[in-house]
Formats: sequence, structure tokens, C-alpha cells
Amino acid sequence: MAIERTGIAILERAQSKCKKGSRQWKKYQKAKRYVLSMSEKQLQDALHKTTRQFVDWCVKRSVSDVQMGNPEGVQRKTRKKKKANRKQGQRLSNWSFGKAKKYLKYKLAIQGIKLRKVDESYTSQTCPVCKKRKKISSRKYRCLCGYQEHRDTQGARNILAKSLYGDIRHFDVSTKQTYLRIA
Repeated sequence: MAIERTGIAILERAQSKCKKGSRQWKKYQKAKRYVLSMSEKQLQDALHKTTRQFVDWCVKRSVSDVQMGNPEGVQRKTRKKKKANRKQGQRLSNWSFGKAKKYLKYKLAIQGIKLRKVDESYTSQTCPVCKKRKKISSRKYRCLCGYQEHRDTQGARNILAKSLYGDIRHFDVSTKQTYLRIA
């Protein structure tokens, strides 16, 4: 995708030297549209392959429900942080989570798996034992009450508790982590 962006930049520089509406300007415009359409098709292909791999993973493990949060606020919140640079902001703004959700929804439905929307707010910050919120910067969540867990595992448990019981609560569930990597 970086190659397409640099290609567009080259075309835009050349186009800026032409008079708008001229024959050469239109050629550059057509070339830009072609490069952008190629990257759009590549993105669509990658999304299809990734969602297919996830659905196959779910079928192999006899998953009946998939809980999905809404990552829409992520890109807005990232812009506010001083640490986030322009490149990261651009990557997040190009993130097609709507398309990914749409692809997942229909592919899961074909397999008879339900896709449910769950509110994931504060799930990685809330202790399931004492229900106190604590923002953490490390990968390990530690609460004053003595509870400690890997931050992602703890957040996933809280999302599961929210979807099953309607609120965050502590319950025993296997913590064996399986990472799905795209080859």
C-alpha cells in the first residue's frame, strides 16, 4: 500500500505542474484513479481473506456466538493523544471496520454463527472482582484488591461477562490464549 501512496504522490506532483482540465492533467487524474482502485481492490481482497480465516477458525472450534465491539471511537481518540503521529492517524482513518463487520456478519450467518454487538467501554480498565476502574499502561492489569491478569485476557473476560450476564463480574474461565496470525 505504501507503494501506491508514493505513486500517487508522484502523480500529484506532476499534475500540479499542469493546467487544471488540460489533456495531460486528465491523464494524470485517470492514472491516480487507477492506482487508488487497485489499492481498494487489494484491501477488499485482504479483508475477505482475513474474515474467511476467522470464520474457518470459529467453525473448527464449534463457536456459536461471536461478540464484536465497536472500534469507531478509536481513531477519534487517537488524534487527541500527543503520542500518535500523522502516519498512525492516517492508518486508523483508512481502517475499514464497517466493511470487516459486514463481511463477518454474512460469512458467520452462512455457518449459523451469531454476530452480536457488545459495548466494550471500560472492559480493559475495570477490575472484575472489586469493579473499580484503573487505567494501566503496562500489559499486566494489577488491582489493589489483589486481582492480576494479562490486560487483553482481562478485557476479553469482561466483554464475555457483559454479554452473558449484562455486567462485569468475576468468573472462572480457561485463560489459555490462542493467537490467530495471518500468514
